[in-house]
Amino acid sequence: MVFDQRRNMKEVIASLGHFFAHESCGKCYPCQLGTQRQVEILDRNQNGGMIPGDISRLKDVGWTMTDASLCGLGQTAGLAVLSALDLWPEIFIEKEL
Repeated sequence: MVFDQRRNMKEVIASLGHFFAHESCGKCYPCQLGTQRQVEILDRNQNGGMIPGDISRLKDVGWTMTDASLCGLGQTAGLAVLSALDLWPEIFIEKEL
């Protein structure tokens, strides 16, 4: 996919998260639970309500899915989010409590 600066990357990343959660077969827990937790955090991010620790949780979930999922879908489900965290950290803002 190629996007220019007019595209809302929060929206793109959340959409990818929803895609992977929907497509997960649920056979292995890293993918089944990981994609669901990822979507919850990405939805909070899109709505401006990330809580402290969400960035760390996104990284943990992403690497766990990559390392422990049984199929290619689960192994790649977190890569877009992990890349976005590296490339555009400014789109992931945690609220202070």
